[in-house]
Amino acid sequence: MMRIKTDQLNKYRENIFFLFLIISASVFPFSEALVSISIGLLLFQALVLQSWNHPTVKWSSSKIVLFPVSIFIVYLIGAIFTTDFSLTLYELKKTVFWIVVPLAVALSPRLGQRKTYLVFFAFILSVTVASFIFTGKLVLNSYFQVAEFRSLSIISHIRFSFQVILSVILLAWLFINRNTIPFKINANVYLGILAWLILFLILLKSLLGIVAFLGVLLVSIVLAIAATKSTKRKVLLSFLIVLTILFPSLYIGTVIKDYYNFEEIEPETVEHYTLSGNLYHHDFEQGLRENGHLVYVYVCDKELRQEWNKRCEIKYDDDLNGYILGSTLIRYLTSKGYRKDSVGVSKLTSDDVELIVKGVTNYKFKNHNFSIYPRIYETIWELDYYRRTGDPNEKTLAQRIEFVKASFIIIKENPIFGIGTGNWVAKYNDAYDRMDTQLDKEKRGSSHNQYVNYLVKFGIVGFIWIVLALLIPVFRLGHRNNFIFILFLVMYAFSNFGDANMETHMGLSFFTFFYCFFLLNSTTQMKKTVSL
Repeated sequence: MMRIKTDQLNKYRENIFFLFLIISASVFPFSEALVSISIGLLLFQALVLQSWNHPTVKWSSSKIVLFPVSIFIVYLIGAIFTTDFSLTLYELKKTVFWIVVPLAVALSPRLGQRKTYLVFFAFILSVTVASFIFTGKLVLNSYFQVAEFRSLSIISHIRFSFQVILSVILLAWLFINRNTIPFKINANVYLGILAWLILFLILLKSLLGIVAFLGVLLVSIVLAIAATKSTKRKVLLSFLIVLTILFPSLYIGTVIKDYYNFEEIEPETVEHYTLSGNLYHHDFEQGLRENGHLVYVYVCDKELRQEWNKRCEIKYDDDLNGYILGSTLIRYLTSKGYRKDSVGVSKLTSDDVELIVKGVTNYKFKNHNFSIYPRIYETIWELDYYRRTGDPNEKTLAQRIEFVKASFIIIKENPIFGIGTGNWVAKYNDAYDRMDTQLDKEKRGSSHNQYVNYLVKFGIVGFIWIVLALLIPVFRLGHRNNFIFILFLVMYAFSNFGDANMETHMGLSFFTFFYCFFLLNSTTQMKKTVSL
């Protein structure tokens, strides 16, 4: 009788853990709050049910989670040297997932093959449904008032792009192994969802997500080359590597060529008066361009203000997404090759006016809701503006360059142990002041590079330990050939160059959840080398 009760309890423990895993995996695309609640419940169920007594929980393997838990201890040690306790408390609160998730998974039962794959399917389904919802919002943008993909997702579009990439990795693996997993799903279903999610990733316009995906793709091809014994396949896959690098490079090159296809204007030959007799303003020093045309030549603010205010309820000097509308109007007129005067405004169609009100700065962006062209073009424009003026404000990549510059000043002065957990605001402000940066004070921040952030806070010693704490468990538990796990780590390895993902709620919760799940619940089949 006692044996029956014990077996029933163990079954109950396993089912409850599985249920909360499904819930956690399903809410990632939709809500940070639900993620916090579901992950908290993961740990709660393990403690209440004393799930470490389940026969599948072996201390020999479970204790490996002490390595990722030690990353939180690094933050605690760094707190000893803090001078800002409120900021330190905030940092510790953000990174508590390093404790909660590893313990929740390690103290819970190990899942069987079928339930492991069901967690994958629940996650893929959730991400796919979210992608359809977001796409529907954009298609019906006149109703939802959505201008672009990046403003669609409830969570950060960058973090959502990582979820899309992991779904692609899982789908690719499941497709390759579809004949051996315990679910019979038509190959076309795998391929259809796979193709859609790759397309959606491009539509999402997260440059960091696309770079991470290309990194994952390149590494996966290299792994495939190593796994196959066929010379023909090796040659074909090597050619695919070339194409993976060549096509994005050519596309970016086309955008750069469009941007720098200059219309030459000599200062001595310009006209100084409009057809109405008003004075033009010409500024050749800034050199900013739209579609090859200089932005700040042939500008008559007086006529622009008068004519625009006659055509639109949103006025020339009104705020539009942090800029005055007039600056968007000037760039848009320039992109069409019009002079910035009453004649130029009169040439605008009602569609042009609508685009300008939406903040569109270039007519080429019309009907580009489903294209990454505008995103790349804007990035080139931002970098060109930053190079010419030194002003990084309101320009994502330019601001990040300033962040990194300040970071290296701090690292140079504190290379071994860093500055501690909660001192970064004061240290960064001091660095920015010494840089004589043009970055507005309210826009100052830490580096959007996770590796640099670790070096700033914990120095070389702390950085090396964090890297080892993540990699040692992977090798100790035999994941060298775990295709899914390795590519998941590769994705984060690339993405962490462009953002401090491990210090954001969704970035860290998502990473720790799947890191620990792959670490302790990967199937034997997942750990095998993929044969091609």
